[in-house]
Amino acid sequence: MQLEEVTAEIRPRSDWEAVDLGFAMVRRDFWRCFSVWWLAMALPLAIAGALLWKHPVLLLCLFWWFKPAGSRMVLFELSRRLFGEKPPWRAVWRELPRAWWRRFFYRFFWARLSPWLPVTLAVEDLEGLRGKPYKQRCQQVVRRGEGVIMWLFLTADLAALWTGMGVLGTVIMLIPGDGVWNDALEMYNPDFPLEIPLVISRTVIACVMLALSLTDILAIGAGFGIYINNRTWIEGWDVELAFKRMAKRLEIVALVLLTFCLLGNPARAAESQSPQETIHEVKSHKDFTVHTVTERVPKDKPSPKKSAPAPWLAQLGDLMLICIIALLLGFLGWAIWKNRHAFLIRGGRGGGAQPAKPSARVVMGMEISADTLPDDIPGTALRLWREGRRHEALALLYRGSISRAMDSGRVEIHESDTEGDCLRRVERAGAAAHPDYFRGLTGVWVRLAYAGISPGDDEVGALCHDWPFGRGGAA
Repeated sequence: MQLEEVTAEIRPRSDWEAVDLGFAMVRRDFWRCFSVWWLAMALPLAIAGALLWKHPVLLLCLFWWFKPAGSRMVLFELSRRLFGEKPPWRAVWRELPRAWWRRFFYRFFWARLSPWLPVTLAVEDLEGLRGKPYKQRCQQVVRRGEGVIMWLFLTADLAALWTGMGVLGTVIMLIPGDGVWNDALEMYNPDFPLEIPLVISRTVIACVMLALSLTDILAIGAGFGIYINNRTWIEGWDVELAFKRMAKRLEIVALVLLTFCLLGNPARAAESQSPQETIHEVKSHKDFTVHTVTERVPKDKPSPKKSAPAPWLAQLGDLMLICIIALLLGFLGWAIWKNRHAFLIRGGRGGGAQPAKPSARVVMGMEISADTLPDDIPGTALRLWREGRRHEALALLYRGSISRAMDSGRVEIHESDTEGDCLRRVERAGAAAHPDYFRGLTGVWVRLAYAGISPGDDEVGALCHDWPFGRGGAA
């Protein structure tokens, strides 16, 4: 290890400055770190994906559990780059099997959930220590910055979840309006929340995997920065570097002074003693006399003092309290939003119920305002159907049902709502919006509009005959 070749400023830092140093090293070589991380995870992910293609949640759990393989490759890259070395791809390929098999059972099973992994992994891989020396060294390097390490452990996966949600939102914005994703959303039934279509599950899992790789690279960089800072404090790397720089500056001056001394005193140099005689003369001086001191140790040992609780325990308790309060507030807000209809004023001062105004005039590109609909909606729809204008007939019946549900059932439907959104709003409104009829009509309309499956004449006749909203608009 050549400290003079180091590519970062070596000096004692605070804990969070050390984390910032690790982040800076990752940013400097981000794409290389990103590539070697995925290079370590690509082959196992491909094998596990082939076996668990229909079980994406299990695939994500397995992917998260074996993250240390990618972490080792990032640590390998950062440690070489810190000391001025740019490892070629051949060296990276040679390191890949070691990232998986080096202390496999200890790293991937016994110590997998250790919060100190970003720091102790450097002791294990870079110093090559095992057993008792490994434990002693880990206790030294985690003594400083223990609270910061715990914060990294607690926030890394939470940051990955938030990042995954951001990536998923970006992906959803870029997906076209029609296609497999839209069909999967229509198939999803909120009454069975665990039965998620595979297209949606795989997209969400892929976004979370990408977020996990990004946050793990930064966490390993932060742990490596803490490791370098702790070694600087323990071993005095900054002092050693200062002396080496001073030695380089004074090397030429010392050589010139030595030359002048030898040239100025040639006779004394010739009469100088041999090295053995000089050493014997120096050692015989009284300053080099060895003194032995014997001390008696009392038998009664003082009782050990109880150690104070570690500061990170108090921080962990505060964090858990904050999380509990946030969950309670979130649950309260969700409950208020879920039951917001109970807070609406249903009637005016006269005591009669006031019908709500429609919240949208156009839904999914279809006009639903009353002035664009005929008085006899089911009769007109049946006549259009018999004339062979099937799409117009069902479209009239569907948008008429939406309009009447908004007028008589007080259903709030917005312009951006899809068929599934409209159905869910009608079901929440209750019997006044006739959800059973609307559910059957929605199924017939979706099959014709998106799949091209035309219903039978008897089915359409029954829909027109069972129209529950009245001929003149009253329910």
